[in-house]
Amino acid sequence: MYEKRSKDISVPKNRTSLLKGVRFQRYRLKTSSEIVRYGYYGRGKDSISLGREDDPEFLSRLSAARKPEAPSDTINGLIRRYRSSVEFSRLRPLTRRDYLKQLDRIELKFGKLSMRAMSDRSIAEHIYAWRDDMAGSPRRADYAIQVLKLLLSWGVKRGFVETNRAIGVERLYRADRREQSWSGEQVDAFIQSAPEPLARALVLAIETGQRQGDLLALPWSSLKHDVIELRQSKTRQPVAIPVSRALKACLESAPRGRATTILTRADGLPWDPKGNGFRAAWRDACKKAGIVGVTFHDLRGTFVTRRLAEGWTTLEVAVCTGHSLRDLSMLDSYTDRSKVAEATARRVADRELRNG
Repeated sequence: MYEKRSKDISVPKNRTSLLKGVRFQRYRLKTSSEIVRYGYYGRGKDSISLGREDDPEFLSRLSAARKPEAPSDTINGLIRRYRSSVEFSRLRPLTRRDYLKQLDRIELKFGKLSMRAMSDRSIAEHIYAWRDDMAGSPRRADYAIQVLKLLLSWGVKRGFVETNRAIGVERLYRADRREQSWSGEQVDAFIQSAPEPLARALVLAIETGQRQGDLLALPWSSLKHDVIELRQSKTRQPVAIPVSRALKACLESAPRGRATTILTRADGLPWDPKGNGFRAAWRDACKKAGIVGVTFHDLRGTFVTRRLAEGWTTLEVAVCTGHSLRDLSMLDSYTDRSKVAEATARRVADRELRNG
């Protein structure tokens, strides 16, 4: 990628004191012949690489490198260990970035406490108080507690912390979408008025129960005869979904252009995997079709509701959606119970008539 250009150079005296202690090396990029500078904090074998000088993360790496090493028996020390762990390194880049923000908050609040103190029963009161101080932003509060739970659970498994006192702390934010499933009329209206690429996206979502990001990246190679197989990006859970008749008809009629993904734009190219462009197009299509009160993510709940109404077991649904088999009650948050109850009652009534 690059070749070494020169030996170490000192930081010019007129540089800001922010870069004190940083040395640079120049490299020539093989691809463009551009000369770039890579920074290092400290000297010798213990020096820390800071990356390219023009990297947006350069100063944050420098800040982290300058932090004095936390005592090993404190929560600061636990955070340092976790950030260096295999588990943390395996997180997606965006997740790591979000976790680092929360770990900084945890460090400010609990960092100086010993791990023994963090295991004491009395600490639960302080964790609740910390959560309640953030109650003005419930999702932010819940996310901070989520990362604290994860950190302490990691510490318990490694033997650093005796007890995870954050385990029982409840969430503040409650989003009840159980009655927000798409009706048949809404589905028909959308498919009739939306451009084919978006109609295809709706059918794929409502017939697989997968999240938007996974569907935008879903390749044709994931289709194995009458089953779609993938590993979800959020949970890393492997899932397998039987291809319904409606989905099979949709896939057979879908254009196969240059893209390897099932979902494409009108020009045949893949959508941005982060949803840029797709979300705006989806909003416009919903507005045109007169769709209100439901979201793309509600198609996931609609899949759950429909399958349970058809008589699927919760285990069969969970294998498709990726929910934990240890806690199938999570499916309840996606299920419109009134529709399931109605379908179940009709199915039982029909059975009684046949047996009567």
